[in-house]
Amino acid sequence: MPVLRSIIVLSITQIIAWGAMFMFVSVTAAGMADDLLVRPSAIYLGPTVMLVAMAFCSPLLAPVYARHGARLVLAFGSAAAAPGLWLLAGAGGPVSYFAAWGILGLAGAAALTTSAQVFLTEIAGEGARRAIGAQMLAMALAPTIAWPVTTFCEAALGWRGTFVLYGAVMLLVCAPLHSFALPRREPPKRNPRVPNSNQSASPAAVRRQWRVVALITAAVALNGFVTWGFQLVVIDLFRSFAVPGYLAVGFGSAIGFIQLSARLFDFLGGNRWDGLTTGLVAAAIMPPALLALALGEGAEWSIILFLVLYGLSSGAMSVSRATMPLVFFSSAEYGAVVARLGLPLNLAFAAAPPFFSFLLGEAGNRWTLAFALLCSLGALTSMALLSRMRPAKPG
Repeated sequence: MPVLRSIIVLSITQIIAWGAMFMFVSVTAAGMADDLLVRPSAIYLGPTVMLVAMAFCSPLLAPVYARHGARLVLAFGSAAAAPGLWLLAGAGGPVSYFAAWGILGLAGAAALTTSAQVFLTEIAGEGARRAIGAQMLAMALAPTIAWPVTTFCEAALGWRGTFVLYGAVMLLVCAPLHSFALPRREPPKRNPRVPNSNQSASPAAVRRQWRVVALITAAVALNGFVTWGFQLVVIDLFRSFAVPGYLAVGFGSAIGFIQLSARLFDFLGGNRWDGLTTGLVAAAIMPPALLALALGEGAEWSIILFLVLYGLSSGAMSVSRATMPLVFFSSAEYGAVVARLGLPLNLAFAAAPPFFSFLLGEAGNRWTLAFALLCSLGALTSMALLSRMRPAKPG
């Protein structure tokens, strides 16, 4: 029951938090740009600032997880989001606008996905992979809920009133749910500085652990650089192949359903395979997806094949990113590992959309797909090396 209660509470609060702290910009960008007298492209730099702030704050949370547990981190992050959203509501120009996103980055490092997954490992222990998979499956509903709600709120309250409301919801709904509705559990007493650290660990074992962390980082960052980058440019990418606008939007919208299918398939698989296997399959699927689109030059068959393979790869890798560390590290060490991964991964995710937007505009779709293919092959190589380092099963 504690695990099920945790999954339900975190599914609710994560959907609210992602909608209130990040996804709203897709709806409110035009109105914000008009009021703040800036270009829409400048508005979209706000989430980039948030991801960069999250990147630098994430490693600092490792000792906090170890000392206090993820429940208090989640509650703090939810409460800290309120002043960021209220500052955003009152923004009068670029300085206050980007300062607000910086505060949201600090809050997001504590309140968003990583802390939720750390808490589930604390509660579920050996069953953490299935618990995380269930919570991520619910998270697929976030844009489906967040965008219509934000559209309604903006029409009724304006974008400033919407952010005032969202700040109140983070403070008065999410923070209390994290504080009082999540089960209490003493955090494990571990050294947060070194994964799997103990007095008897040999230098060779420590070096092996850090190679594992480096390979996980490389695999997820390279794959995520493509998937996060293409989220912004995929419709323009289809248009660059002379696909009509309405078809490009329709094709792009289908990706979310395929990603959800990949998460559902992985969840239904239960414990038949682990996060490393999921990640290896996801990494292997991405290069054929990119090759199909490049070789088909935008023909309908190539776009459909790309959508299916790309959607399956990105959906499966999002699950693998959360659960792969559990293959190599215990649930007690999970928090330190994923907190450290947050720095390079969030930096990669922040840089990807503007980079691919620039590359597509300046160099065209062939160079864009070629660079994405290079990244995907790097991710596949990293995953293959990781699979060779898989710990032997006991007994």
